[in-house]
Amino acid sequence: MSDDSFPGPAVLALARGPALRRRRVGWLAGVAVLLALAGWLASHQLASPPAPPAVVPAQEPPAALTVRLAAATERLFARPIIGDGSVVAWQDMSIGIEVAGLRVVEVPIEEGDRVAQGQLLARLDDALPASQAAQAEAAVTEAEAVLTLAQADLRRSTELARSESVARQTLEQRQSMVRQLEAKLLASRARRDEATARLAQTRILAPDAGIVARRSILPGAVAQPGQEVARLIRDGRLELDARVPELDLAAVRPGQPVRVRHGATEIEARVRAVAPIIANDNRLGIVHIALPAGSGLQLGMFAQAEIFPAATAALTVPQEAVVYREGRPAVFVLPDSTARVALRAVRTGGRRDGVVEVTEGLAAGERVVAGGAGFLSDGDRVHVARDR
Repeated sequence: MSDDSFPGPAVLALARGPALRRRRVGWLAGVAVLLALAGWLASHQLASPPAPPAVVPAQEPPAALTVRLAAATERLFARPIIGDGSVVAWQDMSIGIEVAGLRVVEVPIEEGDRVAQGQLLARLDDALPASQAAQAEAAVTEAEAVLTLAQADLRRSTELARSESVARQTLEQRQSMVRQLEAKLLASRARRDEATARLAQTRILAPDAGIVARRSILPGAVAQPGQEVARLIRDGRLELDARVPELDLAAVRPGQPVRVRHGATEIEARVRAVAPIIANDNRLGIVHIALPAGSGLQLGMFAQAEIFPAATAALTVPQEAVVYREGRPAVFVLPDSTARVALRAVRTGGRRDGVVEVTEGLAAGERVVAGGAGFLSDGDRVHVARDR
């Protein structure tokens, strides 16, 4: 086939032109129809009123929490009085030296040792006092011998005087001599007793049983009058000197129970005495609390005391009923014939045996939430658990 028989590009373009124009016109007509349909639908929806929403019947909200109630009741309650202070000795005995210039040769005690009454605490060099005591004893023996001879002469002179064989003056002289020798014997005995006492003072003994709190002297030291040898805790008894506000002291009496706390340790104790003086700077008084033997506390330790005075009538609620809102104590009260709790601020006192004293904000018989109060808010609905 020759090239002349195949149509050229120009001829093909002229042939396709009417067909393309017909397809384009059809496409534009379809778009116009779609736009018209969309406008009709939109105008129809705007003209039609919206369907009313479905009416849901109102329902009460479910209860917030199942709780347990308790009534505020009056009971005998001992409001604890709080104090704190240091552990001290019941009686602190300072054992000192009475003689001077003697060397310490023995101190057979250590701090913490328990000593008995009369036990040796320290010994001084007794060579010089022993010599002085021996001399005094010899002087007494000599004075006794001289007095014995003079008394014999006086007896003979008295017998001769009955027969007027001796002068009256001689008898009186011998009587005077006997009295003088008796006085000298008494003086010799006094010096002997003094020397014996000085010899005994070279042995420093415990005046009573106790525990050595401090040893103050060592062997080799030269003793001075009044120098401390040791400090003893008499009978090993310790006390807590608790500082208590002056307004609370009126309720404290000897013999009242006390709970002493030192860290996690709790000790049952008793009030021994109340000091009659109040400190001017802090208005605190001192309560002497006797600690039991084996308490584990030591001198100088710091501890807290809860003193329990005589019980009085007080309004109380369970300890679980008290919650804290904004840093203040409160309780949730459930009035009669209602299921909604009301938060009420109260003022609390002491705590003991799982109950809390309420001094203000609550009346006897009112029902408070005792279980689950920590999860509630003011106005919450609750369901009361039934006791089984």
